[in-house]
Amino acid sequence: MAAPSSEITNVGDALEGLVHQFADPWAFLRELIQNAIDAGSPQIDVRIDHDAGRGAMSIEVADAGEGMTREIIDTRLTRLFSSAKEGDYTKIGKFGIGFVSVFAIDPELICVDTGRAGEWWRVVFRRDRTFERIRLHDPVEGTTVRLYKAAKATEVEEARERARATLAYWCKHVKVELRLDDELVSGPMDIDGLCKVTHEEEGTALVMAIVHEAEALRGYYHGGLTLHEERDGSLPFIAYKIDSRFLEHTLTRDNVIRDENYAKAMTIVQQVARGPLMDRVFAALERIAGGEAVAPEVRERLYQCAEAPFNDQYAAPRWLAAPIVPTLGGPPVAMKTLRERARAKPVLCATAMSPLVAAMLADKYTVVGCSSHDAIDTLVYTATAAWSTPITNWCTALPLAPAEVESWAPLCAAMRALIKVRGYKVREVTIGRFDYPESAIAGRVAITQARFGECTPIAEVGQLASGWLASGRVLVLSASHPTLLHLRAVATREPELAAYLAIKSFFLHGELSSTTDAELASAAAEARWRRMDG
Repeated sequence: MAAPSSEITNVGDALEGLVHQFADPWAFLRELIQNAIDAGSPQIDVRIDHDAGRGAMSIEVADAGEGMTREIIDTRLTRLFSSAKEGDYTKIGKFGIGFVSVFAIDPELICVDTGRAGEWWRVVFRRDRTFERIRLHDPVEGTTVRLYKAAKATEVEEARERARATLAYWCKHVKVELRLDDELVSGPMDIDGLCKVTHEEEGTALVMAIVHEAEALRGYYHGGLTLHEERDGSLPFIAYKIDSRFLEHTLTRDNVIRDENYAKAMTIVQQVARGPLMDRVFAALERIAGGEAVAPEVRERLYQCAEAPFNDQYAAPRWLAAPIVPTLGGPPVAMKTLRERARAKPVLCATAMSPLVAAMLADKYTVVGCSSHDAIDTLVYTATAAWSTPITNWCTALPLAPAEVESWAPLCAAMRALIKVRGYKVREVTIGRFDYPESAIAGRVAITQARFGECTPIAEVGQLASGWLASGRVLVLSASHPTLLHLRAVATREPELAAYLAIKSFFLHGELSSTTDAELASAAAEARWRRMDG
C-alpha cells in the first residue's frame, strides 16, 4: 500500500535537506571515499571524463572493497529513496545519509555497480530520486559509483579543480591509496616545521612541530579523513595534526565535536607539547648555543618556544639544567646557572666580542650573546626576574701606539692648561680609540674616565668637576673624530684656539652655559697673548 501523500511530502522534504546537508556540494566525494574505506578497499580511484560528442561529464569513484549484496542495497543504500517499481519511501539508513549528497551537483543519472558473495548488481538513480535495481551477470569487483551530468569542456576542467581541492582537504591523509585521474592525492599525516615529533598510542596518532606562525594549524582527523582544520594561538608557534578515535565531526561536517572525548584527545596534545616536543626544542637550543649555525628566524622561534614551559610553570628540571643560553667569552650556561650568577652581578648582553666585553668578563660579569629584549633576553628575564643590561650602558677607550699619541701632544697639552685655568679637576688629557663593536661613544668628541681604559658607565662620560673635594678625571679625546683631526693640525700653529674649540665641542654633549663659554674664550685668549708676548 502506498504511503499517504503528506508523508511522502515530509520525507521528500527531509530528503532534499540531506541532499544539501553540506556547504560544499562537492563534499559528496568525501562521503563516497569514506564508504569505500569502510568497505575495506585498499585503493580508491576517482576519475573525471568528458564525452565531447554528447556534451556530458562523468565522475567515477571506484573501489576494491567488499561490495554489497541485495540485502545491503535494500537495507542501507536505497532506504532513503523511492523505488521505481515499489513506489514508496522507507526509513533512513546510516549508509544512505552520506550517499544522498551525490545529488548535490544535480546529475542527470547516478549508476552504482557492486557485487558480493556471488551476486552482482547495478542500481540506477534518476534525477527525481527514484531508483531501479538491475541484476548483472558479469562479475563486479568492489563498488563503482558513476555520476553523469551535461557539461562543456570548460565546466569539466572547473569540476576537476573542485574535485582536486575537495579531496586535498578532506581526504589527504586517508590510509589508502587515493588517486584522482591517476594522480596520487593521499599521503601521510605530516607537518613542515622544526623539532617535529610523532606520537602513537591506541586509537590515536599525533604529529607536532614548531612553526613560524603564532596562530598555528590544528588539524583533527578520524581514520585519515579530515574532521576540521583551524588556526589558533592556544599553543603559540606549535602546530599539530591529530587522528584519534576520540574525535568525531558534527552532523554538518564543519567542525569537530568538543565534548569529553575531545578533551581526552587534547590531553594527549598537551602531554606531547609539554614533554617530547620541548625535549627536542631544548636539545636543538643546546646545539645552537654551542655554535651550530641556523637561520636567525629559526633561532628566534626556538628560543621563544623555550620560554613557554616556564611561564606555564610545568618546566622539567632537566630543562633548567640545559646549557641553552649562549655567552660571550665562555661556554653556554643553563638557566639555573644564570639565576645563581645574577645574584652576584647583573647579567649583561652584547652581540659581539669586543675589548669592552673582555674587560667586563675580566671583572666577573656574565655577558649573554643576544640583543636587549629579544627571545634569549626573555629567557634571561625568566631565569633572573630582570632583563639583561645592554653592554652599551658602558664604554671604554682603547690605547693608541706611542708614535700616534705623540702627534696629539700639542693639542692635549693646550687643553689641559686651559681646563686647569677654568678650575676643572682633570688629571690628564690623552687620546684613545672609541671604535669597537657596539660602541656607545663612537660619535663623541671626547669622554671622561676615572682611569684611562676602564669600563665607564655612559652616564658618567660627560662629568667634569671642580672644587677641593672633587675627584680628578681623565679627559680622553677620540683619535678618529674629524673635528679633532682638524684641530690637531691647527694646534701646531694656534694651540690655544684649537684647545678652546676642542673643549667647547666636548661640552656640546652636555650643557655649555654662556658664562662658561665666555670664561673659556677669555682664558684661551689670555694664554695666546702670553705665548705671543713671550
